[in-house]
Amino acid sequence: MKTIRLSVLACLILSATFLPSAFGNHRTGMLALPEVLAAGDFNGDGNLDLAVDVTGFDVAAIFIGDGKGGFTLKGHVTLDTLPKGLAVGDMNEDAHPDLVSCTAWGYTMQLLLGDGSGGFNPANHLKGDGEPTRLVLRDFNKDSHLDIAVNAPDEGKIILYFGDGKGSFAIPSTEIEGYPRPFGLAAGDFNSDGNLDIVTTTRTGRTATASHIAVLLGNGAGTFSQSAQFSVNQMPTSIQVGDLNKDGILDLVVGGAESGNTEGNFISTFLGDGKGHFALKQTTTLDPGNLKGDIAIGDFNEDEILDVAFPVTGIESTQKIKSRTVLIFFGDGTGNLVAGPSLTVGQEPHSVITADFNKDGHLDLAVTNRTDGTMSILLGDGKGNFTLSTTLSVISPALNP
Repeated sequence: MKTIRLSVLACLILSATFLPSAFGNHRTGMLALPEVLAAGDFNGDGNLDLAVDVTGFDVAAIFIGDGKGGFTLKGHVTLDTLPKGLAVGDMNEDAHPDLVSCTAWGYTMQLLLGDGSGGFNPANHLKGDGEPTRLVLRDFNKDSHLDIAVNAPDEGKIILYFGDGKGSFAIPSTEIEGYPRPFGLAAGDFNSDGNLDIVTTTRTGRTATASHIAVLLGNGAGTFSQSAQFSVNQMPTSIQVGDLNKDGILDLVVGGAESGNTEGNFISTFLGDGKGHFALKQTTTLDPGNLKGDIAIGDFNEDEILDVAFPVTGIESTQKIKSRTVLIFFGDGTGNLVAGPSLTVGQEPHSVITADFNKDGHLDLAVTNRTDGTMSILLGDGKGNFTLSTTLSVISPALNP
């Protein structure tokens, strides 16, 4: 556990009433800084729950859902140093969702096994590389067990850890090299051969000409080869996969840009040909700003066409203004996106996910607000509109030192 100095900000101490075993008051920073979040039914009650990585405190906050759109903070599970990526999957095949975290300064993948009642216990640490920030859980070698694909931006790699279905992974890991600064990461069958492939954002500098999307085709045995690499706007951050034009072939939605960009935010769509190649369909340049986290895709207005939610994290200016905006874009069925409503949430929205949290048949949104140390829940009406339902702190009420 790291030593910290008491200050005014330090009064925001994590509650001692955490879940058993893996839960505690470990932290490195003075601000909570929630970033990536993931959903799953952690306590087996049929309602979706949420896990949020609280980057400044090196923990994940666990929220239990009531099936009506409400969430209660149950506690925190200790992670390694500077958690950046978080995913939910049943890694030991006991029918309970587990958590997998990657930590940029810990250089690790951390597996925490769910107990089926909302608690998580540390089970496995895997050595990572290159300050990992994003991970994907899928079965890449077709052995019916979940594997981990994780980026290593500082080393220009994608690293694969093949799971055995018992919570352990093959050693050594498999490294795919030659992809500078990989950040956004996703998976899908892009060439229609029945094997999972990987797509990632890469860049060799800060200009638009230095930014690319790389497509890696899998052979079903855990080996990958590059199929395509194509240009994208400056400093892409997030990539999502879905069939945008309803032709039965997977397409891509790419958003950015990272902090420090000079051209502002953007969102681009690329249509797949079913052979592992993609063609640019549309790029929409947005106002000056940045995107630090992940966009989300889903059919928000229930027209059977995929839409996009884009959290504007910051507004690039001399004042470094923090945004409070999530942008909605509606798909037109051809691969183009049309601007929809602009949603107001907490300060510096980082990442957004979509699911039906209140079980009314309509997609809702959960958004992390990085500066505010909160998470916002917005309930959808099935027509593309969202209403802010609640904003929850990712830490427990302050305690007296």
